[in-house]
Amino acid sequence: MPAVIIVDASHPEATALVAVARAHAPKASVVILSMHELEEEFLAWADIGIAGYLGPDISAQDLLSTVRRVGAGEVICPPRLTALLLNRFANRSTERAARASVHALTSREHEIAGLLADGMSNKLIARRLQVALPTVKNHVHSILEKWDVRSRGEAAARYRQTSPEARKPSVGTLVELRPAQVSQTGAAAARSAALWHGMPPHFGRRAA
Repeated sequence: MPAVIIVDASHPEATALVAVARAHAPKASVVILSMHELEEEFLAWADIGIAGYLGPDISAQDLLSTVRRVGAGEVICPPRLTALLLNRFANRSTERAARASVHALTSREHEIAGLLADGMSNKLIARRLQVALPTVKNHVHSILEKWDVRSRGEAAARYRQTSPEARKPSVGTLVELRPAQVSQTGAAAARSAALWHGMPPHFGRRAA
């Protein structure tokens, strides 16, 4: 298998040649020889993924050196085009940040995300915020979409990772108890109170 493939950019099927070459030698690095050194042409090749781009003013020694360096894992192109490529990546990063800010949570969604991180159900969140249950469901759906997560658990984890409020000590979490759990909890509390005040531990139990 070849380690480096050299393609003439002026060939009418140059792009197809690169695709075929990669199909047969996926690990091979591609070097493009161009007669024009055009910025748009270079960016198009960069999008495809190349390891080297050489303009018209190169010598045989330049070509040999490029092949050796590309074969060793380097990426070679004229300095002017390297700067162009770096600027393009910087612009793309700025665009991604701008798009991310568009998808930032509203203040209400951020509040609900915090309650999700506390383990609250939609019903409990609706009670806490005194809003309708469908409203909470809509907000939760919006949070999942904006954060590109698939579940409430992932949204809760994302909140804990990114929100400073999530690092503050918790003052307690509201939970739902079934009737049977309520009676058991009450009995346990009574026994704890009895022990605290020095009463017999059977205090609070029903007589047999």
